[in-house]
Amino acid sequence: MNKLINSLFEKDSIIKVISILTAILIWFVVLDSENPFEERTIAVPLTSNMDVLHSNNFQIVGAQLPTSVDVKIKGRREKISKVTANDFVVSIDLSKVTSSGRKTIEIDPPEYKGDQDIIILGINPTFVNLNIERIVGKQYPVQVEFTGSLPAGYELVNLKVEPSNVILEEKESSISMVSKVVAIVNLDEADDNKEIVMRGTVLDENGEVMRQFEGKVPIIVSFNLAKKVPVIAATKGNPMDDYYVKEIKYSLPSVRVLGSRSLLDGIKSVSAEAIDVTDKSENFIIPLTTILPKGATIWAEDAERLTAEVVIEKYITRNINMSPGQISIFNGDTGGNMSYRITNEIIPITVKGKSADLNALKTSDIKLSVNVSDLLPGEHEVPLRVTVPNNVTLIGEYSVNVTIIPNSTNELP
Repeated sequence: MNKLINSLFEKDSIIKVISILTAILIWFVVLDSENPFEERTIAVPLTSNMDVLHSNNFQIVGAQLPTSVDVKIKGRREKISKVTANDFVVSIDLSKVTSSGRKTIEIDPPEYKGDQDIIILGINPTFVNLNIERIVGKQYPVQVEFTGSLPAGYELVNLKVEPSNVILEEKESSISMVSKVVAIVNLDEADDNKEIVMRGTVLDENGEVMRQFEGKVPIIVSFNLAKKVPVIAATKGNPMDDYYVKEIKYSLPSVRVLGSRSLLDGIKSVSAEAIDVTDKSENFIIPLTTILPKGATIWAEDAERLTAEVVIEKYITRNINMSPGQISIFNGDTGGNMSYRITNEIIPITVKGKSADLNALKTSDIKLSVNVSDLLPGEHEVPLRVTVPNNVTLIGEYSVNVTIIPNSTNELP
């Protein structure tokens, strides 16, 4: 029987082929029913060399890279069920970006690292559209701007800003809009030895705050509160005889005193140590040493420049011609029996004093008088009493000739 079957197969090769194909077909039918082909879509993270983009000073503006890409695969149910997103690497190469503008960049085909027998049908998306801008850096000086106000006579000194210049790095379009970088100080809150740590404000050409720079510009502003007050210096001792202190000229009309607001509010002027003018006969310049309450100091720049020029002048004399009509006669005859006449045509008076005082002196400021009590008719030389203002000194003693004539006769006895 076996030999019969074998002979049949040997004689009929067609039957053999049909049998094999039938067996294969039956195997596929069974396989398809138990483990059919299926398609599956897996979200795979998209990796990129973003650091290369940043190192080339570029930045993506607007829509960013997708976080994942859909990978479509096909295979037997048993095979594809074992495939995960970790079996794929999907990347995009940003090193191709060499300029600003809108760019279309293809996503690289996925790389399968698993061990299952699958077919990759495709990915979605296959490319991305990106708006690329160059990152640029530009240096700007930091300007201090003030709000509020200080009381009259107050100001800020030793004003420092650290750093004095800052470099802003941002998209080219943003940097092109920057007008200035400012540190804003509120003067209403200013006090002594102030140091403020703040964030600089970046403004555009319209004075609007550019929010993309907020918190990115650390700045330290330091200053001292100062008040301008006049300096007063007295003198001690006396100049050489016939000399006087005409005036004291200060190199600065006022000095700036540093201190707390509460301390400065009570300072109206600054006194200096007395200047010794003993036996001085000419002008001299001397540095001043100020006397200040505890906690207050003179601004160093003012202290170095503060001097006083003491102007010494010599007293001058002036001769003034007085007329007899300016002499008052006291204690004369009140009964009208005597007439009194000053026979001097002029009475020269010499006074000494400061040039300004003597130049301002008028004859009406000088009072002249004589006492004719107990004098008999005739000619007499009578002491002249001269009274001058307190700011000048009378030099010498004076007398005038007085003629007394009885009214009952024209003859002298």
